[in-house]
Amino acid sequence: MFISTKRGIISAVLSLLLEFYAFNFVPKNINIIATRSLSRQIIDYALNFIIFFIVFYLTLTLIAYIIKKIFPKSK
Repeated sequence: MFISTKRGIISAVLSLLLEFYAFNFVPKNINIIATRSLSRQIIDYALNFIIFFIVFYLTLTLIAYIIKKIFPKSK
């Protein structure tokens, strides 16, 4: 129940979208990223992707768990 490819894919897509938005359309973040070296930028993108992925995956897992408890399958 806790490991799911579907939730992983959804989390990855949401993470990429949020990271793209946060680093490319928020003026404060654009200025911060512009002052960093290329290697530091790559590390920032990777670290933020991992953090966003974990948050989205755990949130989706919690929602799936709550739905499973509220609407149990009939036998």
